[in-house]
Amino acid sequence: MLNTKISFWLIPSAAYRPFFQEIINSLSKAHNSPNFEPHVTMYSGDYTADESVDELIETAVKNVSGFMLDMEQLGYTDLYTKTLFVQFKPSAILTQVSETLRHNSAKPSDYVLSPHLSLLYQHLDQAVKEKLATELVIPYTQVFFNEVRAISTPEPVRSGEDVEKWQTLSVRKLE
Repeated sequence: MLNTKISFWLIPSAAYRPFFQEIINSLSKAHNSPNFEPHVTMYSGDYTADESVDELIETAVKNVSGFMLDMEQLGYTDLYTKTLFVQFKPSAILTQVSETLRHNSAKPSDYVLSPHLSLLYQHLDQAVKEKLATELVIPYTQVFFNEVRAISTPEPVRSGEDVEKWQTLSVRKLE
């Protein structure tokens, strides 16, 4: 696992995960795009073989239990991995965890935390993305998150084939 890109994800609780997974699955089918698990990337960077993702997570989430993130808006961009997404407001807890991961990393990255949960990975016309963002209804103003995962990912992620290469390296519940 020499110089592998690792992303640390925050996963919605069982009360919210099926709702977001169904949207992702539906959009994936409608737009011939990859399926993936609903998540908020907290931090991403290069890791070396001598680092333990388990230890990084344990240190980052010490004394942290599950927590809510406040939704801000639905958005879209031209980035493949941020085609259509739910943007969350900044969170002190999330920022603390992200910065602890960065600080304890052997090779800290310049990752910028922008808490969002992607709903679709696909290159689409601006009009299609705009239509999806205006038609989609999210019935929540807050989402509860209670799990952290470390995922190895190719860099950059530009296609469904890249998404299929993701591997879960560690899972940690936030009690």
